[in-house]
Amino acid sequence: MAKKTNVVKEKFQEFKNFLEKYRYVNMVPVVIIVVAITVLTLLIAFYFALMPINMFHEGFRFFIVWMLLLWSLPFLFFKSKYKTGHKPMLKSGWSIPFWIAIAFIVVNLVFSIVTSPLFMATEYRKLITVHDNQTFSEQVENYDQMQIPVVDKKLAQKLGDKKLGEDNYGSQYNVGDYYMIHHENNLYWIAPIEYNGFFEWANRQTSPGYIMINAIDQSDVRIIKQELKYVDSAFLWDDLNRNNYFRNMVAWRADDAHLELTDEGEPRFVDTVYANKIGYTAGRDVVGVIVTNPLTGDCQYYDYLDAPTWINHIMTESIVLEQLSNWGNYVHGFFNSIFAKQDVLEVSTGINYILSNGNMYLQTGMTSVGSDESIVGVMLVDTRTKVAEFCRIGGATEYAAAQSAIGKDQEKRYSASDPIMINLDGTPTYFIMLKDDEGLVKRYAYVNVNDYRLVATAETQASALIEYKKLIQNDDADDYEEHTITDIKQVTISGNTVYYIKFDATATSPEGFADRVFSAPININPSLPFLTVGDKVFIKYDYNNGIYEISSLSTTDPHNK
Repeated sequence: MAKKTNVVKEKFQEFKNFLEKYRYVNMVPVVIIVVAITVLTLLIAFYFALMPINMFHEGFRFFIVWMLLLWSLPFLFFKSKYKTGHKPMLKSGWSIPFWIAIAFIVVNLVFSIVTSPLFMATEYRKLITVHDNQTFSEQVENYDQMQIPVVDKKLAQKLGDKKLGEDNYGSQYNVGDYYMIHHENNLYWIAPIEYNGFFEWANRQTSPGYIMINAIDQSDVRIIKQELKYVDSAFLWDDLNRNNYFRNMVAWRADDAHLELTDEGEPRFVDTVYANKIGYTAGRDVVGVIVTNPLTGDCQYYDYLDAPTWINHIMTESIVLEQLSNWGNYVHGFFNSIFAKQDVLEVSTGINYILSNGNMYLQTGMTSVGSDESIVGVMLVDTRTKVAEFCRIGGATEYAAAQSAIGKDQEKRYSASDPIMINLDGTPTYFIMLKDDEGLVKRYAYVNVNDYRLVATAETQASALIEYKKLIQNDDADDYEEHTITDIKQVTISGNTVYYIKFDATATSPEGFADRVFSAPININPSLPFLTVGDKVFIKYDYNNGIYEISSLSTTDPHNK
Protein backbone atom coordinates (compact mmCIF):
# COMPACT_ATOMS: atom_id res chain seq x y z
CA MET A 1 0.00 0.00 0.00
CA ALA A 2 2.86 2.39 0.92
CA LYS A 3 4.60 1.49 -2.36
CA LYS A 4 1.53 2.50 -4.35
CA THR A 5 1.31 5.78 -2.42
CA ASN A 6 4.94 6.57 -3.24
CA VAL A 7 4.33 5.86 -6.93
CA VAL A 8 1.41 8.33 -6.96
CA LYS A 9 3.52 10.98 -5.22
CA GLU A 10 6.32 10.48 -7.74
CA LYS A 11 3.96 10.82 -10.68
CA PHE A 12 2.41 13.96 -9.18
CA GLN A 13 5.86 15.46 -8.61
CA GLU A 14 6.83 14.66 -12.21
CA PHE A 15 3.68 16.44 -13.39
CA LYS A 16 4.50 19.51 -11.24
CA ASN A 17 8.03 19.55 -12.59
CA PHE A 18 6.69 19.36 -16.12
CA LEU A 19 4.37 22.30 -15.51
CA GLU A 20 7.10 24.25 -13.75
CA LYS A 21 9.41 23.70 -16.72
CA TYR A 22 6.97 25.29 -19.13
CA ARG A 23 5.60 28.04 -16.87
CA TYR A 24 8.45 30.43 -17.58
CA VAL A 25 7.99 31.72 -21.11
CA ASN A 26 8.19 34.86 -23.19
CA MET A 27 4.91 36.59 -22.16
CA VAL A 28 4.50 38.58 -25.40
CA PRO A 29 3.04 35.62 -27.36
CA VAL A 30 0.78 34.80 -24.40
CA VAL A 31 -0.62 38.32 -24.39
CA ILE A 32 -1.07 38.24 -28.19
CA ILE A 33 -2.94 34.92 -27.99
CA VAL A 34 -5.20 36.17 -25.17
CA VAL A 35 -5.96 39.37 -27.10
CA ALA A 36 -6.67 37.35 -30.28
CA ILE A 37 -9.05 35.01 -28.41
CA THR A 38 -10.75 38.04 -26.87
CA VAL A 39 -11.30 39.67 -30.27
CA LEU A 40 -12.61 36.38 -31.71
CA THR A 41 -14.92 35.93 -28.72
CA LEU A 42 -16.31 39.44 -29.10
CA LEU A 43 -16.85 38.93 -32.82
CA ILE A 44 -18.69 35.64 -32.32
CA ALA A 45 -20.72 36.84 -29.33
CA PHE A 46 -21.87 40.18 -30.70
CA TYR A 47 -21.84 39.91 -34.50
CA PHE A 48 -22.81 36.28 -35.08
CA ALA A 49 -24.57 35.09 -31.88
CA LEU A 50 -26.17 38.54 -31.33
CA MET A 51 -25.83 38.10 -27.57
CA PRO A 52 -27.78 40.73 -25.62
CA ILE A 53 -25.90 42.74 -23.00
CA ASN A 54 -28.40 41.70 -20.39
CA MET A 55 -27.91 39.90 -17.07
CA PHE A 56 -31.20 38.07 -17.57
CA HIS A 57 -29.67 36.24 -20.53
CA GLU A 58 -27.83 33.03 -19.67
CA GLY A 59 -25.40 33.47 -22.57
CA PHE A 60 -24.27 36.87 -21.30
CA ARG A 61 -23.64 35.48 -17.83
CA PHE A 62 -21.49 32.73 -19.35
CA PHE A 63 -19.68 35.38 -21.42
CA ILE A 64 -18.75 37.31 -18.27
CA VAL A 65 -17.27 34.20 -16.64
CA TRP A 66 -15.37 33.26 -19.81
CA MET A 67 -13.79 36.72 -20.15
CA LEU A 68 -12.78 36.84 -16.49
CA LEU A 69 -11.10 33.44 -16.71
CA LEU A 70 -9.50 34.27 -20.06
CA TRP A 71 -7.82 37.33 -18.54
CA SER A 72 -6.71 35.58 -15.37
CA LEU A 73 -5.78 31.90 -15.80
CA PRO A 74 -3.07 32.35 -18.50
CA PHE A 75 -1.34 35.03 -16.43
CA LEU A 76 -1.67 33.01 -13.25
CA PHE A 77 -0.03 29.99 -14.86
CA PHE A 78 2.60 31.46 -17.20
CA LYS A 79 5.47 33.61 -15.86
CA SER A 80 8.03 35.73 -17.63
CA LYS A 81 11.34 33.93 -17.92
CA TYR A 82 13.10 37.27 -17.67
CA LYS A 83 11.90 38.05 -14.13
CA THR A 84 12.53 36.47 -10.76
CA GLY A 85 10.94 36.69 -7.36
CA HIS A 86 7.31 36.26 -8.46
CA LYS A 87 4.52 36.42 -5.95
CA PRO A 88 2.59 33.19 -5.29
CA MET A 89 0.11 32.48 -8.06
CA LEU A 90 -3.13 33.24 -6.19
CA LYS A 91 -1.72 36.36 -4.53
CA SER A 92 -0.81 38.19 -7.73
CA GLY A 93 -2.94 40.96 -9.27
CA TRP A 94 -4.21 38.55 -11.96
CA SER A 95 -6.00 36.55 -9.27
CA ILE A 96 -8.63 39.30 -8.85
CA PRO A 97 -10.62 38.48 -12.04
CA PHE A 98 -10.18 34.77 -11.25
CA TRP A 99 -11.82 35.10 -7.83
CA ILE A 100 -14.54 37.36 -9.27
CA ALA A 101 -15.32 34.61 -11.79
CA ILE A 102 -15.48 31.96 -9.04
CA ALA A 103 -17.76 34.17 -6.93
CA PHE A 104 -19.98 34.90 -9.93
CA ILE A 105 -20.32 31.17 -10.67
CA VAL A 106 -21.25 30.43 -7.06
CA VAL A 107 -23.83 33.25 -6.95
CA ASN A 108 -25.40 32.02 -10.19
CA LEU A 109 -25.57 28.44 -8.93
CA VAL A 110 -27.19 29.56 -5.68
CA PHE A 111 -29.74 31.71 -7.52
CA SER A 112 -30.48 28.89 -9.97
CA ILE A 113 -31.26 26.52 -7.12
CA VAL A 114 -33.19 29.01 -4.95
CA THR A 115 -35.32 30.22 -7.92
CA SER A 116 -36.07 26.72 -9.24
CA PRO A 117 -39.62 25.29 -9.08
CA LEU A 118 -38.47 23.23 -6.10
CA PHE A 119 -38.64 26.40 -3.98
CA MET A 120 -40.62 28.79 -6.17
CA ALA A 121 -43.45 26.67 -7.60
CA THR A 122 -46.10 29.21 -6.57
CA GLU A 123 -44.21 32.05 -8.27
CA TYR A 124 -43.92 30.05 -11.48
CA ARG A 125 -47.67 29.46 -11.43
CA LYS A 126 -48.34 33.18 -10.98
CA LEU A 127 -46.46 34.14 -14.16
CA ILE A 128 -49.72 33.82 -16.09
CA THR A 129 -53.07 35.24 -14.95
CA VAL A 130 -55.81 32.62 -15.30
CA HIS A 131 -59.47 33.30 -14.64
CA ASP A 132 -60.80 29.88 -13.70
CA ASN A 133 -64.33 28.42 -14.08
CA GLN A 134 -65.41 30.70 -16.93
CA THR A 135 -68.44 29.92 -19.11
CA PHE A 136 -67.45 29.01 -22.67
CA SER A 137 -70.56 30.46 -24.29
CA GLU A 138 -69.91 33.78 -22.54
CA GLN A 139 -66.20 33.93 -23.42
CA VAL A 140 -66.56 32.92 -27.09
CA GLU A 141 -69.12 34.67 -29.26
CA ASN A 142 -71.59 32.52 -31.16
CA TYR A 143 -70.32 30.88 -34.36
CA ASP A 144 -72.60 32.96 -36.60
CA GLN A 145 -70.98 36.16 -35.26
CA MET A 146 -67.33 35.09 -35.46
CA GLN A 147 -65.03 34.40 -38.38
CA ILE A 148 -64.09 30.71 -38.46
CA PRO A 149 -60.86 30.09 -40.41
CA VAL A 150 -61.20 27.56 -43.21
CA VAL A 151 -57.51 27.90 -44.11
CA ASP A 152 -55.11 26.53 -41.51
CA LYS A 153 -51.37 27.17 -41.41
CA LYS A 154 -50.42 24.09 -43.43
CA LEU A 155 -52.88 24.94 -46.18
CA ALA A 156 -51.69 28.56 -46.13
CA GLN A 157 -48.12 27.34 -46.66
CA LYS A 158 -49.22 25.27 -49.63
CA LEU A 159 -51.26 28.09 -51.18
CA GLY A 160 -48.43 30.58 -50.63
CA ASP A 161 -45.82 28.35 -52.26
CA LYS A 162 -48.12 27.81 -55.23
CA LYS A 163 -48.69 31.55 -55.64
CA LEU A 164 -44.96 32.25 -55.41
CA GLY A 165 -44.30 29.78 -58.22
CA GLU A 166 -47.11 31.13 -60.40
CA ASP A 167 -45.60 34.63 -60.21
CA ASN A 168 -42.12 33.34 -61.17
CA TYR A 169 -40.55 34.04 -57.79
CA GLY A 170 -39.95 30.40 -56.83
CA SER A 171 -36.34 30.16 -58.03
CA GLN A 172 -35.15 33.20 -56.06
CA TYR A 173 -37.35 33.28 -52.97
CA ASN A 174 -39.29 31.23 -50.44
CA VAL A 175 -42.02 32.12 -47.96
CA GLY A 176 -41.22 32.82 -44.30
CA ASP A 177 -43.23 31.87 -41.24
CA TYR A 178 -46.99 32.53 -41.33
CA TYR A 179 -48.90 34.34 -38.60
CA MET A 180 -52.66 34.89 -38.43
CA ILE A 181 -53.64 38.55 -38.06
CA HIS A 182 -56.88 40.50 -37.80
CA HIS A 183 -56.82 43.34 -40.33
CA GLU A 184 -59.68 45.43 -41.72
CA ASN A 185 -62.27 43.13 -40.08
CA ASN A 186 -60.86 40.04 -41.79
CA LEU A 187 -58.58 37.20 -40.76
CA TYR A 188 -55.42 36.74 -42.84
CA TRP A 189 -52.35 34.58 -42.88
CA ILE A 190 -49.33 36.78 -43.58
CA ALA A 191 -45.68 35.90 -44.22
CA PRO A 192 -42.65 37.73 -45.66
CA ILE A 193 -41.02 36.61 -48.90
CA GLU A 194 -37.49 35.46 -48.03
CA TYR A 195 -34.32 34.86 -50.06
CA ASN A 196 -33.28 31.32 -51.01
CA GLY A 197 -29.64 32.01 -50.19
CA PHE A 198 -26.66 34.39 -50.20
CA PHE A 199 -26.39 34.84 -53.96
CA GLU A 200 -30.12 35.56 -54.31
CA TRP A 201 -29.76 38.25 -51.65
CA ALA A 202 -26.60 39.66 -53.27
CA ASN A 203 -28.33 39.89 -56.67
CA ARG A 204 -31.60 41.40 -55.42
CA GLN A 205 -30.85 43.32 -52.18
CA THR A 206 -34.59 43.65 -51.44
CA SER A 207 -37.44 41.19 -51.03
CA PRO A 208 -40.41 41.87 -53.36
CA GLY A 209 -42.95 41.90 -50.52
CA TYR A 210 -45.13 39.48 -48.59
CA ILE A 211 -47.84 36.82 -48.99
CA MET A 212 -51.34 37.55 -47.72
CA ILE A 213 -53.97 34.79 -47.61
CA ASN A 214 -57.58 35.23 -46.56
CA ALA A 215 -58.20 32.69 -43.77
CA ILE A 216 -61.93 32.64 -44.62
CA ASP A 217 -61.60 32.33 -48.42
CA GLN A 218 -58.79 30.16 -49.80
CA SER A 219 -59.23 31.65 -53.29
CA ASP A 220 -57.99 35.02 -51.98
CA VAL A 221 -54.20 34.58 -52.17
CA ARG A 222 -52.13 37.66 -52.92
CA ILE A 223 -48.51 38.75 -53.25
CA ILE A 224 -48.36 42.30 -51.92
CA LYS A 225 -45.49 43.96 -53.77
CA GLN A 226 -43.77 46.24 -51.29
CA GLU A 227 -40.00 46.18 -51.00
CA LEU A 228 -38.59 44.73 -47.78
CA LYS A 229 -34.88 45.42 -47.26
CA TYR A 230 -34.53 43.95 -43.78
CA VAL A 231 -35.72 40.33 -43.59
CA ASP A 232 -34.61 37.28 -41.65
CA SER A 233 -32.88 35.63 -44.64
CA ALA A 234 -30.82 38.69 -45.65
CA PHE A 235 -27.11 38.84 -44.88
CA LEU A 236 -24.61 41.17 -43.25
CA TRP A 237 -26.23 44.41 -42.05
CA ASP A 238 -29.47 43.72 -43.94
CA ASP A 239 -30.18 40.76 -41.65
CA LEU A 240 -33.32 41.71 -39.71
CA ASN A 241 -32.14 40.11 -36.46
CA ARG A 242 -28.74 41.81 -36.69
CA ASN A 243 -30.38 45.16 -37.45
CA ASN A 244 -32.69 44.85 -34.45
CA TYR A 245 -29.82 43.73 -32.22
CA PHE A 246 -27.43 46.59 -32.92
CA ARG A 247 -30.21 49.14 -32.54
CA ASN A 248 -31.10 47.72 -29.10
CA MET A 249 -28.24 45.60 -27.77
CA VAL A 250 -29.67 45.27 -24.25
CA ALA A 251 -32.96 43.69 -25.39
CA TRP A 252 -33.32 39.93 -24.85
CA ARG A 253 -35.02 38.64 -28.00
CA ALA A 254 -35.55 34.88 -28.12
CA ASP A 255 -37.84 34.35 -31.11
CA ASP A 256 -37.62 35.46 -34.73
CA ALA A 257 -39.55 38.60 -35.53
CA HIS A 258 -42.89 38.09 -37.31
CA LEU A 259 -44.70 40.27 -39.84
CA GLU A 260 -47.91 42.21 -39.13
CA LEU A 261 -49.75 45.15 -40.71
CA THR A 262 -50.44 48.59 -39.25
CA ASP A 263 -53.94 50.09 -39.44
CA GLU A 264 -52.77 51.83 -42.64
CA GLY A 265 -51.69 48.53 -44.18
CA GLU A 266 -47.94 49.14 -43.77
CA PRO A 267 -45.84 46.02 -43.04
CA ARG A 268 -43.91 45.98 -39.77
CA PHE A 269 -41.86 43.28 -38.08
CA VAL A 270 -42.70 42.66 -34.42
CA ASP A 271 -39.99 41.21 -32.15
CA THR A 272 -40.91 40.10 -28.62
CA VAL A 273 -38.60 41.15 -25.74
CA TYR A 274 -38.14 39.11 -22.55
CA ALA A 275 -36.89 39.44 -18.98
CA ASN A 276 -36.73 37.11 -16.00
CA LYS A 277 -39.30 37.69 -13.28
CA ILE A 278 -38.06 35.22 -10.63
CA GLY A 279 -34.70 36.51 -9.41
CA TYR A 280 -32.53 37.26 -12.42
CA THR A 281 -32.04 33.64 -13.54
CA ALA A 282 -35.58 32.24 -13.94
CA GLY A 283 -39.19 32.99 -14.80
CA ARG A 284 -38.88 34.15 -18.42
CA ASP A 285 -41.70 36.53 -19.31
CA VAL A 286 -42.64 39.08 -21.97
CA VAL A 287 -41.93 42.74 -21.16
CA GLY A 288 -42.25 44.48 -24.52
CA VAL A 289 -41.87 44.46 -28.30
CA ILE A 290 -39.56 46.00 -30.88
CA VAL A 291 -41.35 47.21 -34.02
CA THR A 292 -39.18 47.46 -37.14
CA ASN A 293 -39.76 49.21 -40.46
CA PRO A 294 -38.59 46.57 -42.99
CA LEU A 295 -37.60 49.20 -45.59
CA THR A 296 -35.58 51.62 -43.44
CA GLY A 297 -34.64 49.38 -40.50
CA ASP A 298 -35.85 51.96 -37.97
CA CYS A 299 -36.85 50.37 -34.66
CA GLN A 300 -39.12 51.43 -31.82
CA TYR A 301 -39.39 49.70 -28.44
CA TYR A 302 -42.76 49.53 -26.63
CA ASP A 303 -43.69 48.18 -23.24
CA TYR A 304 -46.18 45.40 -23.92
CA LEU A 305 -49.01 47.35 -22.24
CA ASP A 306 -48.32 50.37 -24.47
CA ALA A 307 -47.83 48.50 -27.74
CA PRO A 308 -49.81 49.71 -30.82
CA THR A 309 -53.32 48.23 -31.00
CA TRP A 310 -52.74 46.76 -34.47
CA ILE A 311 -50.28 44.22 -33.09
CA ASN A 312 -52.05 40.87 -32.73
CA HIS A 313 -49.21 38.73 -31.36
CA ILE A 314 -47.22 40.16 -28.46
CA MET A 315 -47.16 36.98 -26.41
CA THR A 316 -45.31 34.24 -28.26
CA GLU A 317 -46.72 30.74 -28.44
CA SER A 318 -43.66 29.31 -26.69
CA ILE A 319 -44.00 31.55 -23.63
CA VAL A 320 -47.76 30.97 -23.35
CA LEU A 321 -47.43 27.17 -23.50
CA GLU A 322 -44.50 27.20 -21.08
CA GLN A 323 -46.43 29.22 -18.50
CA LEU A 324 -49.66 27.27 -18.98
CA SER A 325 -47.67 24.11 -18.30
CA ASN A 326 -46.33 25.63 -15.07
CA TRP A 327 -49.83 26.78 -14.06
CA GLY A 328 -51.21 23.27 -14.53
CA ASN A 329 -48.25 21.45 -12.97
CA TYR A 330 -47.75 23.40 -9.76
CA VAL A 331 -51.37 23.63 -8.60
CA HIS A 332 -50.38 22.09 -5.24
CA GLY A 333 -46.65 22.75 -5.30
CA PHE A 334 -43.57 21.08 -6.75
CA PHE A 335 -43.64 17.70 -5.00
CA ASN A 336 -47.30 17.14 -5.87
CA SER A 337 -46.39 17.55 -9.55
CA ILE A 338 -43.87 14.70 -9.18
CA PHE A 339 -45.61 12.25 -6.86
CA ALA A 340 -49.34 12.48 -6.03
CA LYS A 341 -50.20 14.64 -9.08
CA GLN A 342 -53.51 15.65 -7.50
CA ASP A 343 -55.43 18.11 -9.74
CA VAL A 344 -52.40 18.43 -12.04
CA LEU A 345 -53.28 19.55 -15.57
CA GLU A 346 -51.26 19.60 -18.78
CA VAL A 347 -51.65 21.29 -22.13
CA SER A 348 -53.19 19.12 -24.85
CA THR A 349 -51.62 18.72 -28.29
CA GLY A 350 -54.10 20.92 -30.15
CA ILE A 351 -53.11 24.58 -30.60
CA ASN A 352 -55.19 27.07 -32.56
CA TYR A 353 -56.00 30.77 -32.85
CA ILE A 354 -59.49 32.27 -32.84
CA LEU A 355 -60.92 35.78 -33.02
CA SER A 356 -63.71 36.49 -30.55
CA ASN A 357 -65.18 39.85 -29.54
CA GLY A 358 -62.42 41.59 -31.49
CA ASN A 359 -59.56 39.89 -29.58
CA MET A 360 -57.14 37.25 -30.81
CA TYR A 361 -56.83 34.19 -28.55
CA LEU A 362 -54.58 31.17 -28.44
CA GLN A 363 -56.90 28.23 -27.85
CA THR A 364 -55.83 24.89 -26.39
CA GLY A 365 -57.37 22.12 -24.32
CA MET A 366 -56.25 21.21 -20.80
CA THR A 367 -56.18 17.55 -19.79
CA SER A 368 -55.68 15.63 -16.57
CA VAL A 369 -52.34 13.87 -16.31
CA GLY A 370 -52.63 10.43 -17.87
CA SER A 371 -55.85 11.20 -19.73
CA ASP A 372 -55.40 10.47 -23.44
CA GLU A 373 -58.81 11.22 -24.95
CA SER A 374 -60.58 13.70 -22.70
CA ILE A 375 -60.12 17.31 -21.68
CA VAL A 376 -61.24 19.00 -18.48
CA GLY A 377 -61.53 22.38 -20.14
CA VAL A 378 -60.36 24.79 -22.81
CA MET A 379 -57.93 27.66 -22.25
CA LEU A 380 -58.28 30.95 -24.12
CA VAL A 381 -55.19 33.17 -23.85
CA ASP A 382 -55.24 36.76 -25.09
CA THR A 383 -52.23 37.06 -27.41
CA ARG A 384 -51.70 40.72 -26.45
CA THR A 385 -52.06 40.64 -22.65
CA LYS A 386 -51.56 36.94 -21.79
CA VAL A 387 -54.69 37.02 -19.61
CA ALA A 388 -56.21 33.52 -19.80
CA GLU A 389 -59.80 32.39 -19.46
CA PHE A 390 -60.20 28.76 -18.39
CA CYS A 391 -63.58 27.26 -19.31
CA ARG A 392 -64.08 23.90 -17.64
CA ILE A 393 -65.69 21.64 -20.24
CA GLY A 394 -65.51 17.87 -20.00
CA GLY A 395 -65.16 16.22 -23.37
CA ALA A 396 -62.95 14.89 -26.13
CA THR A 397 -59.42 16.12 -26.80
CA GLU A 398 -58.62 17.74 -30.12
CA TYR A 399 -56.87 14.54 -31.23
CA ALA A 400 -59.83 12.30 -30.32
CA ALA A 401 -62.23 14.64 -32.14
CA ALA A 402 -60.02 14.68 -35.24
CA GLN A 403 -59.88 10.88 -35.27
CA SER A 404 -63.66 10.74 -34.95
CA ALA A 405 -64.03 13.02 -37.97
CA ILE A 406 -61.53 10.99 -40.00
CA GLY A 407 -63.34 7.78 -39.06
CA LYS A 408 -66.58 9.10 -40.54
CA ASP A 409 -65.01 8.79 -43.99
CA GLN A 410 -62.24 6.36 -43.15
CA GLU A 411 -62.13 4.80 -46.61
CA LYS A 412 -60.91 8.16 -47.98
CA ARG A 413 -57.89 8.19 -45.64
CA TYR A 414 -58.17 11.90 -45.02
CA SER A 415 -55.99 13.86 -42.63
CA ALA A 416 -57.49 16.43 -40.26
CA SER A 417 -56.65 20.03 -39.46
CA ASP A 418 -56.19 21.07 -35.84
CA PRO A 419 -59.74 21.28 -34.45
CA ILE A 420 -61.12 24.70 -33.51
CA MET A 421 -63.58 24.76 -30.62
CA ILE A 422 -66.51 27.05 -31.45
CA ASN A 423 -69.65 28.11 -29.64
CA LEU A 424 -72.56 26.71 -31.64
CA ASP A 425 -75.65 28.16 -29.97
CA GLY A 426 -74.23 27.32 -26.55
CA THR A 427 -72.95 23.87 -27.56
CA PRO A 428 -69.13 23.50 -27.53
CA THR A 429 -68.27 22.04 -30.93
CA TYR A 430 -65.07 21.24 -32.80
CA PHE A 431 -64.81 22.50 -36.38
CA ILE A 432 -62.41 20.43 -38.50
CA MET A 433 -61.27 20.39 -42.13
CA LEU A 434 -60.54 17.03 -43.74
CA LYS A 435 -57.78 16.98 -46.37
CA ASP A 436 -56.51 14.62 -49.04
CA ASP A 437 -52.90 13.54 -49.56
CA GLU A 438 -52.17 16.80 -51.39
CA GLY A 439 -53.27 18.84 -48.38
CA LEU A 440 -56.40 20.17 -50.10
CA VAL A 441 -59.65 20.48 -48.15
CA LYS A 442 -62.21 17.92 -49.30
CA ARG A 443 -64.77 17.87 -46.51
CA TYR A 444 -65.77 19.81 -43.41
CA ALA A 445 -66.68 18.27 -40.08
CA TYR A 446 -68.40 19.29 -36.86
CA VAL A 447 -67.78 17.15 -33.77
CA ASN A 448 -69.56 17.49 -30.44
CA VAL A 449 -67.06 18.17 -27.64
CA ASN A 450 -69.08 16.39 -24.94
CA ASP A 451 -69.80 13.34 -27.13
CA TYR A 452 -67.42 12.90 -30.05
CA ARG A 453 -69.68 10.20 -31.51
CA LEU A 454 -71.91 13.04 -32.65
CA VAL A 455 -70.07 13.97 -35.82
CA ALA A 456 -71.25 15.24 -39.21
CA THR A 457 -69.20 15.71 -42.38
CA ALA A 458 -70.03 17.11 -45.80
CA GLU A 459 -68.38 18.63 -48.86
CA THR A 460 -69.41 22.15 -47.86
CA GLN A 461 -69.31 23.93 -44.54
CA ALA A 462 -73.00 24.78 -44.72
CA SER A 463 -74.07 21.19 -45.47
CA ALA A 464 -71.96 19.81 -42.63
CA LEU A 465 -73.49 22.35 -40.25
CA ILE A 466 -77.02 21.36 -41.27
CA GLU A 467 -76.31 17.69 -40.70
CA TYR A 468 -74.65 18.38 -37.36
CA LYS A 469 -77.56 20.46 -36.11
CA LYS A 470 -79.91 17.58 -36.89
CA LEU A 471 -77.82 15.42 -34.57
CA ILE A 472 -77.77 17.75 -31.56
CA GLN A 473 -81.13 19.46 -31.51
CA ASN A 474 -84.81 18.78 -32.01
CA ASP A 475 -86.60 20.57 -34.82
CA ASP A 476 -88.61 23.29 -33.06
CA ALA A 477 -91.47 24.46 -35.30
CA ASP A 478 -91.54 27.89 -33.62
CA ASP A 479 -88.05 28.63 -34.99
CA TYR A 480 -89.27 28.60 -38.61
CA GLU A 481 -90.23 31.71 -40.57
CA GLU A 482 -92.78 31.68 -43.40
CA HIS A 483 -91.73 33.49 -46.58
CA THR A 484 -92.46 33.62 -50.30
CA ILE A 485 -89.67 33.24 -52.85
CA THR A 486 -89.08 36.38 -54.93
CA ASP A 487 -85.98 35.17 -56.79
CA ILE A 488 -84.00 31.90 -57.01
CA LYS A 489 -80.79 31.03 -58.86
CA GLN A 490 -78.81 27.78 -59.13
CA VAL A 491 -74.99 27.94 -59.23
CA THR A 492 -72.17 25.40 -59.06
CA ILE A 493 -69.23 26.17 -56.72
CA SER A 494 -66.28 23.76 -56.70
CA GLY A 495 -68.54 21.01 -58.00
CA ASN A 496 -71.26 21.63 -55.39
CA THR A 497 -74.75 22.86 -56.33
CA VAL A 498 -75.91 25.83 -54.28
CA TYR A 499 -79.12 27.85 -54.56
CA TYR A 500 -79.25 31.61 -53.94
CA ILE A 501 -82.71 32.79 -52.91
CA LYS A 502 -84.48 36.05 -52.07
CA PHE A 503 -87.68 36.22 -50.01
CA ASP A 504 -90.42 38.72 -49.37
CA ALA A 505 -90.41 40.66 -46.13
CA THR A 506 -93.11 40.11 -43.54
CA ALA A 507 -94.36 42.48 -40.88
CA THR A 508 -91.85 41.06 -38.39
CA SER A 509 -88.87 40.98 -40.78
CA PRO A 510 -85.93 43.30 -40.07
CA GLU A 511 -85.26 46.27 -42.29
CA GLY A 512 -83.66 45.33 -45.63
CA PHE A 513 -84.77 41.70 -45.38
CA ALA A 514 -86.10 41.63 -48.94
CA ASP A 515 -82.63 42.56 -50.25
CA ARG A 516 -80.84 39.78 -48.43
CA VAL A 517 -79.49 36.87 -50.44
CA PHE A 518 -79.77 33.46 -48.77
CA SER A 519 -77.75 30.38 -49.71
CA ALA A 520 -78.95 26.78 -49.48
CA PRO A 521 -77.11 23.56 -50.45
CA ILE A 522 -79.00 21.20 -52.74
CA ASN A 523 -79.28 18.47 -50.10
CA ILE A 524 -81.22 20.64 -47.64
CA ASN A 525 -84.54 19.47 -49.08
CA PRO A 526 -85.39 17.13 -52.02
CA SER A 527 -87.96 19.68 -53.28
CA LEU A 528 -85.40 22.51 -53.59
CA PRO A 529 -84.60 21.98 -57.32
CA PHE A 530 -88.30 22.32 -58.15
CA LEU A 531 -89.05 25.52 -56.26
CA THR A 532 -89.84 28.66 -58.27
CA VAL A 533 -90.69 32.31 -57.69
CA GLY A 534 -93.96 32.64 -55.77
CA ASP A 535 -93.61 29.38 -53.84
CA LYS A 536 -94.22 29.61 -50.11
CA VAL A 537 -91.61 27.96 -47.83
CA PHE A 538 -90.71 27.74 -44.15
CA ILE A 539 -87.06 28.40 -43.28
CA LYS A 540 -84.53 28.62 -40.49
CA TYR A 541 -81.28 30.42 -41.20
CA ASP A 542 -77.99 31.56 -39.70
CA TYR A 543 -75.72 34.49 -40.41
CA ASN A 544 -72.24 33.00 -40.78
CA ASN A 545 -69.11 34.79 -42.01
CA GLY A 546 -71.15 37.47 -43.78
CA ILE A 547 -73.52 35.00 -45.48
CA TYR A 548 -77.15 34.20 -44.71
CA GLU A 549 -77.22 30.39 -44.74
CA ILE A 550 -80.49 28.43 -44.68
CA SER A 551 -80.08 25.67 -42.11
CA SER A 552 -83.50 24.09 -42.62
CA LEU A 553 -86.19 24.41 -45.31
CA SER A 554 -89.68 22.92 -45.46
CA THR A 555 -92.39 23.24 -48.09
CA THR A 556 -95.07 22.43 -45.51
CA ASP A 557 -95.92 24.13 -42.24
CA PRO A 558 -93.76 22.47 -39.50
CA HIS A 559 -96.59 23.08 -36.99
CA ASN A 560 -98.74 20.59 -38.88
CA LYS A 561 -96.22 17.75 -38.66
